[in-house]
Formats: sequence, structure tokens, C-alpha cells
Amino acid sequence: MKILLEPGAGENGGPASPSPSATEGNHGAPNPQPAPPPAASVVANATKTERELQLEADLERERNEKKQREIRINELEDENHRLISPPSAAPAVAEEEDNGWAPLIKV
Repeated sequence: MKILLEPGAGENGGPASPSPSATEGNHGAPNPQPAPPPAASVVANATKTERELQLEADLERERNEKKQREIRINELEDENHRLISPPSAAPAVAEEEDNGWAPLIKV
């Protein structure tokens, strides 16, 4: 009994030989690449219209406005947090007690 693991697999797991009808049409010559449709070259090589340029400028302006607005909101939130939160206790500077015994030689 012969079990094929993949459709179209030939003996020993290798690819199946192409059907005779597939090779009869081109007689071993490579397939020529079809030419791209004319609209594809127009789209690929076309310059942007005035409307597209205006839309891009509007989009960039809106992005900058949003960025500036977010920065301002964050600054205000930081300031609000600073004003609302109690001031942190600064560590007290410990002064040396003078017990009357001073060193004779300072190093």
C-alpha cells in the first residue's frame, strides 16, 4: 500500500513530475512575465496632487497640536501633584554636640 504525505508528492517523498499537459505549451521555454497594467505604472510613478499635499500638511499639523496638548496636560498634572502633595520632610542636619572636649590637633 502506498501512502502519499502531500498531494502531488512522487515516490520517495520528492515532488511529482509535472503533468504532460503542463509542459506541452511552452516546450521548455521559461514563462515570460506579463506586462503590468498601465494603471499600475501611473499609480507608482505619479506625483502627489495638491489635495493630497494639503491633507498631509493638515495631518502633520493635527499631530503636532495633539503632541503639544499632551505635553501641556502632563506638565499641568505634574504641577497639580506637586501643589497637592504635602512637602516631604527634609532630613534634618545633625549638628555636632560640643561636649567640651575639643581635639588638640585637627587632622
